[in-house]
Amino acid sequence: MASQGSSFTDGPVTLHFPDITRVAGETISGYVDLNVAQAQEDNVEQITVKFKGTIRCKITTGSGQSRREHLETLILFNEKLTLWERGTTFPPPGSHILPCSFQFTLPDTAPPSFHCEAYHRKATISYALEVVGRRPGLFRFNRNIRRPISVIPAASQAQLLVTESLRQGWSGRYRNWTNEEKLRQGIWGDYSHARVELKIPDLASYPIATAIPFSLHVETDTKPFPISDAPVDKHGKPLFPAPPAISSEVRLCLVRTTNLRVRRYSRQVNDTFDLKGSVGDATRVAAVHQATDEPEWIPALGPKDKKGLGTWRRAVHFESAVKIPYTPTTHAEIVDWQYYLRIIIPFPGIGNDLQLDVPLNLHSSSACPPPPVGVAGSSNTTYADVIPAGPPPPMLDLPPSYFTGEHHVWDGDEKN
Repeated sequence: MASQGSSFTDGPVTLHFPDITRVAGETISGYVDLNVAQAQEDNVEQITVKFKGTIRCKITTGSGQSRREHLETLILFNEKLTLWERGTTFPPPGSHILPCSFQFTLPDTAPPSFHCEAYHRKATISYALEVVGRRPGLFRFNRNIRRPISVIPAASQAQLLVTESLRQGWSGRYRNWTNEEKLRQGIWGDYSHARVELKIPDLASYPIATAIPFSLHVETDTKPFPISDAPVDKHGKPLFPAPPAISSEVRLCLVRTTNLRVRRYSRQVNDTFDLKGSVGDATRVAAVHQATDEPEWIPALGPKDKKGLGTWRRAVHFESAVKIPYTPTTHAEIVDWQYYLRIIIPFPGIGNDLQLDVPLNLHSSSACPPPPVGVAGSSNTTYADVIPAGPPPPMLDLPPSYFTGEHHVWDGDEKN
């Protein structure tokens, strides 16, 4: 199948269909160009277009001869239109090309496109368009053009308002998340301390592909030392535990936990995604504002104070924003998933990394577009009319195999 931009060709059939993210409830449209003269030579009798949405989970149990695959497939919708049949419609005079348009409407409740996979478990929510040129007879294969589609839910009015507030610069409340750990460089000796604090907008959920501002504070206290001129050892190296010197030393990632259910079997898939363009990304340090406090000597209290002991306190502060281009949090009948924003502050030694996990619900950042002109309901006012128009729906960070069709359920695949 040849393709060029948003056009895809197989024999006498060419599909014109924009490769963009769709929103639940949206009326989508495209058209097929049929070269009728070539179709007659190619023995094409009929052109149909199919639109399908499925949820599919597979869990494998056992091994060897006792290996069993347990499959559950839910059909969200399965629509079919006949665009042309031989002898019924002809191209305009002087042309061999017959344009055939089509439209489908996504269900309002369509869950987002999704895929996860681990050993002996896999789940996919997929949407696809398929154009079929039927060629009856032995040893003749149909002409097929298959296009996977990325779909996200429609944001509610409240979610659109949150998205717009973040885009214009968040001025609402923030919420603090903190963690503190005792650290020890070796097996013996006194403990040092490290603390991390994250401040993010105080929201029940966060829009995908939208900059979420945050501030990150890391503070460390050394173990008790005799008073000195600076928090460095005799070799001039910073005393343990030194806070991160630059933002790329911090790791910022998104953790997703997915639950699969196939009849009496249930499994879990855990994925971790590094987030780009913020703290932790060495290629985009300019997107982070950093401030470092002057080291502070804190005399020890109690009996140890007589020995002139104390600790060095050091702190660093980062301000940035992060965009999360992953599928919104969803609970479907046989699959659901949740997210955590994970921050890791590495320190030398075994088990000394300081970690902070922040649960995040993600929601869509896009309104459902109004129907095309001429479609029933196109003149109605929708909730999106009260919100300033935002950017086009974002492309989800789905695996490449989703768009090659490897994980999609086409006609005849349900029993595979």
